Amino acid sequence: MRPRKFKLPCDVDSFSQADKKVVVVSVFGKSQFRAKGCKTDMLSSILQLNLLDEPEMDQQSWCEIEGYYNPKEKTVYLHLKGFLDAHTLLTEYDKFTEKQDCKDFLSVWAHMRDKYARALLVLFHISHVMVLTHPTHTFDYSYVHLFRAMDIVRQKISPQLSDVLNSIHSLPKDWISNVRPCSPRVLFYFETCPAVFQDPESETNIKKLEHSLEDQIYHVLRKNRIVTNISSNSLFAIPANQEFVYVHTGSTDSRDMLGYMAKKLIQSCKTSSGGTTSRSLTSLDSNNIVDDSETETHSFRSFLQQHINLAFAKGFDDNVSRHPIPTYFEIPTLNIFCQVANKVFDYFIHGTDKELSGLHNLLDTDVKFSKSRCSKVLPRALQAYQENLPQHYTRAYHESKLAHAMAVFEMHARGPLFEEFSEKLQAECDKHWRAGRQMCEVLSLTGHPCTNPVHRGGSEGAGGGEQSEPREDDSELPVREHCSGVRYVCACNCGRIQGSREDPFSLRQANHDYFQMLAKQCGCAQLESIQFPVFQPSTHNYRAAQLFSATKRHDSFSRNGSSTPQDTQACSLGVDTSNDYGSGGQSPATSDPIEEDVPRLSNKTSLTPSDSHKVVIEVTNSDVETSKDKSLVRQPSTTEYLPGMLHTESPAGLLPQFSSWSLVCLGPSSLYSHNLGLQHQIGVFPTSAFLLPWDVTVRLEHQKERNPLWPLVSDHGGYCPRGKNFQNMNVIRARKSKGKEFVVKIFVGVEYECPRGHRFMASAPDKVLKATGSGIVKDSGNKVTSSTADMPLYFPCPCRQTKPLIAQLMRIHVVTPKAPVHVTLNPRVQPGPPPCPIFVTGCEEPIKLSQSAYWILRLPYVYIGEKGPYLPPKEPMSPSHGRLLAGMYGICEVMK
Repeated sequence: MRPRKFKLPCDVDSFSQADKKVVVVSVFGKSQFRAKGCKTDMLSSILQLNLLDEPEMDQQSWCEIEGYYNPKEKTVYLHLKGFLDAHTLLTEYDKFTEKQDCKDFLSVWAHMRDKYARALLVLFHISHVMVLTHPTHTFDYSYVHLFRAMDIVRQKISPQLSDVLNSIHSLPKDWISNVRPCSPRVLFYFETCPAVFQDPESETNIKKLEHSLEDQIYHVLRKNRIVTNISSNSLFAIPANQEFVYVHTGSTDSRDMLGYMAKKLIQSCKTSSGGTTSRSLTSLDSNNIVDDSETETHSFRSFLQQHINLAFAKGFDDNVSRHPIPTYFEIPTLNIFCQVANKVFDYFIHGTDKELSGLHNLLDTDVKFSKSRCSKVLPRALQAYQENLPQHYTRAYHESKLAHAMAVFEMHARGPLFEEFSEKLQAECDKHWRAGRQMCEVLSLTGHPCTNPVHRGGSEGAGGGEQSEPREDDSELPVREHCSGVRYVCACNCGRIQGSREDPFSLRQANHDYFQMLAKQCGCAQLESIQFPVFQPSTHNYRAAQLFSATKRHDSFSRNGSSTPQDTQACSLGVDTSNDYGSGGQSPATSDPIEEDVPRLSNKTSLTPSDSHKVVIEVTNSDVETSKDKSLVRQPSTTEYLPGMLHTESPAGLLPQFSSWSLVCLGPSSLYSHNLGLQHQIGVFPTSAFLLPWDVTVRLEHQKERNPLWPLVSDHGGYCPRGKNFQNMNVIRARKSKGKEFVVKIFVGVEYECPRGHRFMASAPDKVLKATGSGIVKDSGNKVTSSTADMPLYFPCPCRQTKPLIAQLMRIHVVTPKAPVHVTLNPRVQPGPPPCPIFVTGCEEPIKLSQSAYWILRLPYVYIGEKGPYLPPKEPMSPSHGRLLAGMYGICEVMK
């Protein structure tokens, strides 16, 4: 007859013969994965287990206590399945972590051990014999901590559990006061042993191993005060005069149940046939997995039975004190056992007593150690962060100090609470930074953060830097302007005076207001100037345009000038190589690239292949007004203005509120002497204070009527001005062989200025202008005015510094000739690599400079697009990272 299987809590009425007394034997411990949580392998001949079923866990208690009642032997076997079983642990771990806030293994493991310890306390309060199984032949010392925690909780909850048991009628009072039928004996079962002890004939050797394990276990338990002299005061007892360790020496194939049953089936088929086979299978079923290698003298069944027999005979007396102390031992009836088991199970599994909840804290040693360690290290890490802090500092400095504090914390902190305390450290450091030490950090247009504390106000221009993150208490912040603490030295529009300027945070401050202020001091505000197109409001409620989409402008300052009328040919620039002031005598300007890049003019010109290196002005009677009527000029908006700077990607019809460019006339061309250099400019290096002579050959082709502004051509083909001294003119007599060709001399200068106010001229895209000691300039302006070479926007300053400063192209100097021609300017700046837009002045046609005058074009101080400011490079870079595009200079005839 097979034992009846049940689970706790159990139904009392379902048992027959409930008035019979029973001894309760419980099995707990660890099992291998392939055992599927079954630890009753040694009782299989008694219980006739089915090990093929997958174990099921209660989702609330996370454990299962299954029972088997054997009426023949009057024994109840209890089997605890839980998280100490490898199969259950792996199956339920993922499900368990999903319901927990903390995903750390050690934190989750503490919850698992708490659930298992509660179920184990149930067994320790209702059992007479406890069998601890282990897959190997060594004692697991982790049970020591588990037993100590359970014993502490058992002593604390005894009064409450006694009150629970008091509700059961006919329960002995001694049982109620002791809250358990006896102090249970614990036996130790080891499933495997070394190969040397598996010989059936070496019984003596296995006994020595078992006795050695008994001594070891007893010593450990006594030293940790888990087992004491008085068994009733201990969690459990160990027999003093009986063996309590059993080492299994048989085969372990039974743990692989499928393989074992297949092996047995094959054996049964070989031994008999027909009806005999059925009898052999019946025998296999009745004696399921008894190991053949286990001898009759060394079997676990006989080992366990002697303890059961002693319990029925006179009970357990495991006290070892000198004075006899009576022990309480009670064998309950099956009915009483079921009632007590249900009450105890409900109390420990579902109880919420404060003392019972303390079991989790006792088992959570890893987390407690981590908390203690991290709590000790946290102040040290916070002190490392606060050490040598300035009064106000940026986010970058805050993050660097935080990284240092985290390094200190990581060096000493340990355990599962590391992440929790590291987040707390970050929060504390961030709180300390925001408590009046946070810097504004709005970036200036040159890339420097505002050094003031967090405040309201300040002028952020278009794309002007990054605003710090919003704060909840912004209304309580003071109002002030931004200041980075960085100052620069910068010259005025004409370059005659210099001043110190603050780091700009708005576009108006950078490109307009400072130069307007300096112009009043210098007086260049009174000079003749050319005004660039700006927004002219027609109503008082004008506003900035919303730039949702950028429509490209189609005017004369686009890259290829394709929007101009096709019948207005560009005026090509040529260089007479016979007057080259350089050493190479090369002619970098040709008509082919100029045809595409130089701005379109209203003068009609014609070139022949042989004259492609010359400027040809074809004098015609074409009406200027007629050519102007050919192109329709769209009127700009008078209600909406362009919020940023004007460039080729800006929508058509919008103008800025102010111009970022300046073009002033210092006076007549006599202000500049090529022998003396620049006498009126301040801050220019002496060896670079010269302009470059640029000789341009002009060929006249009058078709019908001569322009009266041109003088008569002499017999030698020279240019003979009337009533003037030819020596003082910027026109060189032409050669005899070419009667209608004239060479006009123009002086140009491409000026760079560094943040410290050092100014110098460039003689080529990659060369600084340097005159000889006697003031002789050997370079010419051919390379800087070439229609094929771009001038870099940024250039290393030649000043003596540990780290070279980056100078920026700020001014273009032009001294125009006295000949009846206009020097035209069409500046286009691309401050970054493509697809950076090209910044322009906004003039529909190239700017015409008056004759015999000294003009200075001042370029923008900063360049801002829709994506923010284009910052200068930290290191000298190629011209592609910022350049003044070629084709800026042009020549056209002075009309009547």
